Amino acid sequence: MNVWRIKSSGGSPERMTGQHGALNFLAMLDARTLLFTGLEEDRSGPWLWALDVERKTTRRVSWGLEQYTSVSASRDGRRVVATIANPSSNLWTAPILDGPAEDHHTEQYRVAAVRALAPRVAGTSLFYLSAGGKGHGLWRLDDGQASEIWRGADGSLSEPPAVSPDGRRLALVVGRHEKRQLTIMSADGTNARSLAASIDIQGAAGQSTAEWSPDGKWLVAGGSDADGPGLFKIPVDGAPPVRLIAGQATNPVRSPDGNLIVYAGAFVGGQAQLQGIRPDGTIVNLPRLNVRQGGYRFLPDGTGIVYLPSFQARNFWLLDLATGQQRQLTRLTDRSRLSTFDVTSDGEHIVFDRSRENSHVVLIELVK
Repeated sequence: MNVWRIKSSGGSPERMTGQHGALNFLAMLDARTLLFTGLEEDRSGPWLWALDVERKTTRRVSWGLEQYTSVSASRDGRRVVATIANPSSNLWTAPILDGPAEDHHTEQYRVAAVRALAPRVAGTSLFYLSAGGKGHGLWRLDDGQASEIWRGADGSLSEPPAVSPDGRRLALVVGRHEKRQLTIMSADGTNARSLAASIDIQGAAGQSTAEWSPDGKWLVAGGSDADGPGLFKIPVDGAPPVRLIAGQATNPVRSPDGNLIVYAGAFVGGQAQLQGIRPDGTIVNLPRLNVRQGGYRFLPDGTGIVYLPSFQARNFWLLDLATGQQRQLTRLTDRSRLSTFDVTSDGEHIVFDRSRENSHVVLIELVK
């Protein structure tokens, strides 16, 4: 999203920014300065920014760890009011039972981090994102021991990694050259290399944007190339990507046997319709289901899909693929926001993050 302007008398709109990320809450401070909140290209933030409307230059005006989620300014430009968040995130587990699991069934993962989010389970290992220095890095937890395998200074991450079926390789999405590109590397963080430079990877922030094939020879991801948006099969040997379908298609997840890929279609009102396709491009008709963009994972046996029904959802649901029936898996009363989750390899638990913004409103008096 970007800032544009148009004369009150009409005419052609003029683009003012090139943030390559979401931005909101425009506040005109004076005739020359526009304040707004927005993400960095690497999706960190949101931070507070100032736009010089004469020079069309943008600079970040907040440098701490606090995040600016909204901003406004008085007409005379002497007062600025902003909402500042100091977010915290923790990892939790909830069992998959015959009836809805409640708060007393959940347990917190003991991770030594103020912010731990975006979990991915791979056998006995748990991968997650955590803030440390600049942006989010990638950590791996094995037998209670955590190690950082990708530093935020090397490129802040906003999505969980895609773990290869054998657990030996990871696929990350990293911002480079005004694009979001795939990077694959060994599970210990070595041998990193970029893949499919022609595709700008797209998808919901915080959600998985790529998925491995069962044989580990290709990845599927939503993105956009010179011919527009689509869903792509991307060979890891460097061969040209193959477009599976054209149009809005993001956050793919494949079934355990590899015969079905589900993905988010058009995003409307905090929800996206879940779509299905075979690896050969054959369309699969699924029961009509609106979900949070990227908020869905297969059960390990492939019989169902665990999902969040909307962006605001605070409980998990299950779609039975054989019957099309849906049932509620949790009945949680905690008001924290649910974002990213995974299902354990035995299919008995959901691992998820809970986030709080810890927001407060500040008033800034400006001296002119």
